[in-house]
Amino acid sequence: MDSVVTTGSEGAKKRFHNFVPGSCLFLASLAAFAFALYPMYVIRPFREQKPAALERALWVQLHDKAILLAIFALITILALLVWRRAGWVARLLLLAPAMGIALIAAGAPWFNPFEQMMFHPYGEPRYVAIQQAGIDAKDMVIVVTLGGESRAYPIREMGYHHLVNDRLHQLPMVVTY
Repeated sequence: MDSVVTTGSEGAKKRFHNFVPGSCLFLASLAAFAFALYPMYVIRPFREQKPAALERALWVQLHDKAILLAIFALITILALLVWRRAGWVARLLLLAPAMGIALIAAGAPWFNPFEQMMFHPYGEPRYVAIQQAGIDAKDMVIVVTLGGESRAYPIREMGYHHLVNDRLHQLPMVVTY
């Protein structure tokens, strides 16, 4: 029975060779994650968007779900194929994180943090007299007047909520910006 003995440099070369596919899959998952976050980065509030970047971001937003699901499936299949040949370090540090990051990237298009956390209707506004409002003379406001009563909605507040559900003289209204 012949046994094959590997020298230290051959063993290191083999271990390094197992890291190459895992590293490639890990980098591909990071690229998929960056692709998923690109529209959120470009189309974020209170920032000017350049037309070319906005056009790219909208294209990505239109097509990213199918692309990212396909990338997730491909990375997972390839990672599972490489899994048997890889050592525990490559599995723990490269392959498992690659599949996890690809899964997060595939789920990211269904969640927009700006819509979830910032742009929800302001449901019950409180009002104070104009002298107590603390509004600077340069602040822009949206004013609604009905039946001699006026309400002012500061744009700086509206920028976060975009909608205010309110009532004026018992009439429901929605103020938007």
